Amino acid sequence: MTCRLIVIATLSTLAVPALNASDVQEFRKVDVFVTDGGGDEKKRDARLEIDADAGEIRLVDEKRGMERAVYAVIPIDQVTALAYSVEEGSRWGGIVGTRPRTHWLTIRAGALPQGALRMRLDKDNQQELRFALRAVTGLVDDLAF
Repeated sequence: MTCRLIVIATLSTLAVPALNASDVQEFRKVDVFVTDGGGDEKKRDARLEIDADAGEIRLVDEKRGMERAVYAVIPIDQVTALAYSVEEGSRWGGIVGTRPRTHWLTIRAGALPQGALRMRLDKDNQQELRFALRAVTGLVDDLAF
């Protein structure tokens, strides 16, 4: 009987914070290209977070998140377009006979300093990330891949 009470108490303490936590979707392996003050574009390893409760899309440092770096915070209601494209790789990259693809996504929003933000997506989660952005913004990109 005591063992059951301990198990129930432990499960309830684990379940309550999970119910109160906000639902933030995270997508890792996103390379974001930010422009510095001199106009040079630099690649940063980032993760994309969709926080529907806060109404924003965040691009933060891939490993340490917001405590290390915030590359962009985009209010969801200010996103005006999602532009997706696939760039075919060369035949010489990777295994002979294969053509690795590069997946690009550009988010256009008035809240961004240059009006748009360009990202290179990971091939393994690019489709899931694009569907999540489509669901939260109501905008459609080219969903062929």
